[in-house]
Amino acid sequence: MRRLLVFSLILCCLANALQYSHRIRALGTDFANLIPDYETDLYRNPQLLDKGIVGISYEPTYIYVYRLYEYLPVTIHQMPVKLRLMTERLGMMGQYWMHYSHDLEPSDYGWQSSTYKAFRIQDVWMHRIRDAVINLYNDLDYSKVSLLTSTNAESIENRIEYIAKTQVSLKIRKRLNLDLKIGYGFYESSKETDRAQLYKQRINLGLARIGFYCGTMSGPNDFTTWYIDIGSPLTNTEIDSLPYSIFSSLGDDEHTVMWFARTLLVRLGFAKSLLLSNRAFAAVGVRNAFLYQNTDDATEATDLRGIKNTLSMPLAFEYGINDVALRLGTRLRYDFKSLREADDNALSGQSIQHELTYDYSFGIGWQPHKNLVLDIYNNGNLWCLRDWAIYVKYLF
Repeated sequence: MRRLLVFSLILCCLANALQYSHRIRALGTDFANLIPDYETDLYRNPQLLDKGIVGISYEPTYIYVYRLYEYLPVTIHQMPVKLRLMTERLGMMGQYWMHYSHDLEPSDYGWQSSTYKAFRIQDVWMHRIRDAVINLYNDLDYSKVSLLTSTNAESIENRIEYIAKTQVSLKIRKRLNLDLKIGYGFYESSKETDRAQLYKQRINLGLARIGFYCGTMSGPNDFTTWYIDIGSPLTNTEIDSLPYSIFSSLGDDEHTVMWFARTLLVRLGFAKSLLLSNRAFAAVGVRNAFLYQNTDDATEATDLRGIKNTLSMPLAFEYGINDVALRLGTRLRYDFKSLREADDNALSGQSIQHELTYDYSFGIGWQPHKNLVLDIYNNGNLWCLRDWAIYVKYLF
C-alpha cells in the first residue's frame, strides 16, 4: 500500500517576493527599476533606505524542486505569508520556506521509503551608517534525500547552494547612477550509502555585475528612464534558469572554481510615461535580456553553448480615484533560444526555439489612511482565488 504525505510549512517569511513590490507586479515586472517605486528600487539600490514600513502579505508562489525522485523536476504551489520591516537606518526583507515529504511503498525486496527534506531562505539586510549603507544578500537552498529499504540498506544525498552578495550604488551625475554588485557562491553535492561514500562534488563561484541607471523626472508619474546591466547571475534562481546546469559538468569527487558561472548576462530597459492627470499615467517600455553560456560536459567531452534572448514590450496604466489606484499591465514577449553541442570544434547538435507570448497583470491599491496601504494583484486567472496576492503595510 502506497502512502504519500506532503507537508509544506512556512516559518518566518519576511517580505513579499524580494525583488518586486505588489505595485510593480501589477504594472508588470518588466517595468522594475523603470517606473519609480520605492520598495522595488530599494532592492537594487539599498542607499535609498530612508522610510519606515511594516508589511504583511499573502502571495501564491510556484517553487521548482529538482533532484527529487530520480532527479525529476517537481512543481510545488505554496501560499506563504510574508513580512517586511524597514526603518530609516535598518532594513530587512526576505523569505523562508520548508518542504518535507515521506513516501513508503512496497518493492520487490519488501518495502522502501524515501524522505525528502528541503528549505530555502532569501534575505536582504541593510544598515545605514551616516551616508553609507552596508548591505548583505543571502540566498541559501538546501535539500536532503534519504532512501531506506526493509533490508536496512540506506542511501543519503545532500545538496546545498549558497550565494552571498553585496552592492553599492554611486551617483556619478545628477540623474545617473553606477551600480556595482559582487558575490560569492558555492554548490556542493554528496551521496553516500550505509557502506561507502560514492562522491562529493563542489563548485566555487565568483560573481559580479555592473549597471548604469538613469532617470529624468518632472514628477512621480512623469518620467523617462533607462538602464543597462552587464555581468553574471547573482542568485540561485538565475543560475537554475541557465540553458545548461553549471553543475552537470562535474565528475565524481571533482572540485572546481567557475568564474561568473561561465555566463554573460546583458539587460537593457527603457520606459517613457504619458501623464494623463495628476494621479493617472500610462507607461510604455522596451526590455531586452541576452544570456550567453559556455560550459562543458566532463563525461561526454563536448563543449556546450547556450544563447537565450528575451525581448518584451510592456505597457502599463495606473489611474487614481480618491483613495483607490487601479493598475493594469500587459506585455508582448518574444523568446529566442539556441542550444548546441560541439565536439572538436565541429557542430554535433543544435536546437533553436522561437516563442511569442502575451500576458497581463491587474492590481488595486487602496490607501484609506495616510499611514495604511492595501495592495492586491493578480497575474494568473482572475477567477482563481489562489492566483490573487494581498499586501497590507503600515507607513511610519
